[in-house]
Amino acid sequence: MNPGKFVLIFSLSCVLLTLSCRQPQQNMQVNITVNNNPEKQMVSLIGKEYGLEPVVLDTEMLAAGSGNYSLQTLVSTEGIYSLQFEKDDRYILFTNDVPEVNITLNWNNFSDYTVSTPASMSLKKLLQGYEPYLAAMDMANKDTAGAMTDSLRNIKQGTVMQKKDLALQYLYRYADSAKSPAVAVYALGLLQQQKNDSVLMKPLIKDLSVKFPQDETVRQLNKDYNAWLIKQRSAVSPGKMAPLFTLPDTIGQQVSLQSLRGKFVLVDFWASWCAPCRKENPNVVAAYKTFKNKNFTVLGVSLDKDKTAWMNAIRKDSLNWQQVSDLGEWSSAVVDKYEIEAIPFNVLIDTEGKIVAVDLRGDRLQEKLAEVLPD
Repeated sequence: MNPGKFVLIFSLSCVLLTLSCRQPQQNMQVNITVNNNPEKQMVSLIGKEYGLEPVVLDTEMLAAGSGNYSLQTLVSTEGIYSLQFEKDDRYILFTNDVPEVNITLNWNNFSDYTVSTPASMSLKKLLQGYEPYLAAMDMANKDTAGAMTDSLRNIKQGTVMQKKDLALQYLYRYADSAKSPAVAVYALGLLQQQKNDSVLMKPLIKDLSVKFPQDETVRQLNKDYNAWLIKQRSAVSPGKMAPLFTLPDTIGQQVSLQSLRGKFVLVDFWASWCAPCRKENPNVVAAYKTFKNKNFTVLGVSLDKDKTAWMNAIRKDSLNWQQVSDLGEWSSAVVDKYEIEAIPFNVLIDTEGKIVAVDLRGDRLQEKLAEVLPD
């Protein structure tokens, strides 16, 4: 997850499904009338609890031709479900705003399916209304890619943005006006796919919480979003200036983070007594060896209490860069400054003292350094 963006926890894909098992459950029955089914095939009822992977709730084997079928499951709140057909990866989205859902479809005219619940038809209207906007954006993007000159490409790019703005307006209106919490959240997710912007999302999420205060998914979404906002106000996040500190090194000389300005610096918080830190140290050593000649260094900040143990660990792990510690362990001044809850923990800072990334472990450390350091 990009720390500067709020991403809906249920992770939008082509099919978004939400439900919850935290409330009393009741039976949901889905009756399907299928006409002109071309061959024997399986149909699956798919659900997805907030924050978890999709699960198959029930299945039915469809015979070739026409027939009536029924699938059942237990539900606890209004959500969006999918009927997934084995052939051609076709699917139908619907809601359970009523306990018994009736779906009728003709395989030869699949998009003309009907669903008996009001929220399900609202969802279908949302999807059908959104489709022309997607097609227009796709066409505009293709025109832009085929432009022969920069000036023409800039003109075409303006058209892309206009088409995208129209799509955003459509999704915003739908998310704001939908009578079903499940449909509103789905529209919100589509909106976020097009523009992940907290200024755009914040009023919508707030309004959903007011309109649907008892809906479990809306409540959890609001909770997660507010937690994300708090985290973004954190002093330790990409784009913020790294909090400054000065600590003594192994011989008692004071070393300031400010003194390393002009280099990329990995501030590495660790301790000799921390087994995960010691396990991670070889990765930091390897990164230091690879990039030390590319305007990069490491500043080790230990949360040790025992100086002898600290010094021994430095030698044993070959940590050949500046090391500092006030030997205050969890009472060290840097713990609050950098909001450290566990170690190992690190912060990558650019030449101006701005945070580039946090908590880079294993291969991710070298990958990020290769991305940001000059050739």
